[in-house]
Amino acid sequence: MAERTPHLLVLSGWAGVVETALSLGFDVSFIGNTADFTPHDMDVLDSCRYVRRIPAEQTVACLEAARHIHAGHPLDASISFGEFGMESSAVIADALGIRGIPLASVAATRYKDRMRDILAAHPQLALGWARVASAEGLEKFHAHHGLPLIVKPVAGSGSVGVRQITTPGELRAALDDAPFWLRGPYLAEELIEGDELYSVETVTLDGRHAIAGISLCRLARHPNVAITEITVPPPAPYDRHTPHISRTVQAFLDAIGHTWGLTHTEVKVAPDGRPVVIESQTRIGGYRIFRLVEHTGGVDEITTVLRSLLPGGESVRSPHLPPPTAVGMVVSLIPPPKRVRRTADAELLRGIDGVEDFEVDIRPGEVPLPVAANTKRPGLIWLHVPDHAAAERTKQEIARTYWIEFEDGDVWHPSF
Repeated sequence: MAERTPHLLVLSGWAGVVETALSLGFDVSFIGNTADFTPHDMDVLDSCRYVRRIPAEQTVACLEAARHIHAGHPLDASISFGEFGMESSAVIADALGIRGIPLASVAATRYKDRMRDILAAHPQLALGWARVASAEGLEKFHAHHGLPLIVKPVAGSGSVGVRQITTPGELRAALDDAPFWLRGPYLAEELIEGDELYSVETVTLDGRHAIAGISLCRLARHPNVAITEITVPPPAPYDRHTPHISRTVQAFLDAIGHTWGLTHTEVKVAPDGRPVVIESQTRIGGYRIFRLVEHTGGVDEITTVLRSLLPGGESVRSPHLPPPTAVGMVVSLIPPPKRVRRTADAELLRGIDGVEDFEVDIRPGEVPLPVAANTKRPGLIWLHVPDHAAAERTKQEIARTYWIEFEDGDVWHPSF
């Protein structure tokens, strides 16, 4: 008797995940919003057994749809690699008793107070924190921990709603900001200062954690917490922290009970040299970090995890900290918020050695919005180069090639 083709439910994300799953031999069903899908994406969905156009963050509606799909053609696994489908995917897998991202690790990473509570039992991973719902709560936390500190939404990502507080004046402004407290509750934490953040991408199979790649992320100047540049792997001297960061993230994943799937974890190094987990998500990293990891170290995170769901998948393994063979980078274009008269043709960027791709959304007559969170940028440019020295040369060529002239006559060139 022929073995049944495994049936995979994909929630949200992009059609490329469905395409990969189909190419591996899965029978695929899809739940998610398709409003931004291209004609090619819709053609890919035509090969799915079932398609339900439901926003993947609507967990109850997705669970109901998944039950109907499961009744008609039993599902073997549920997966989401993007921001909006993680929670629904884990709930569906748990409710139907099929393979998927562990509910425990999704709950621990989606809700930051829960994560801090779990880590409080592990001194090497702990950080001072409190759940605060009012100015009085923040005042109490400050009285115990002092400055600097950071306040962030209990749930969410992309640095939206995050507030760094490093001075008495910033503390007073936060305490007096009545609209801010109406959007609570928040998590108050000790702030690990510094403009460097490390992003750690992992593949966990059967409880074994492999570090697929580590990147150095540059942060905008205080008080803006947005990331402006990502480099895989970190250049010297920042690479000296890599072994300690790797061990810390593995210990963190053990602490939250993560046993299968991808994670994207952000780490800062404290003044005493201790890596501190800032936050983590059971998904791939944004800004195509997973592609940078693949191009520099050879680990295809998505394909590796999907292969582990196929018959015989227990033999699939992922290399731990593979030696890099190239450097990947993404840099941001962050012009001043002034009205644009004209710009260089962005297509000129394609002619620069080392530029792999770009997204530039800066148009004459518009005012580029200031970057205040890791959600939308006026421009992003991806680099794939042999080494860090070549990356610097490519950045300099970008700065010479691309420019913006504003209505006031100023001409801006990017500086990295």
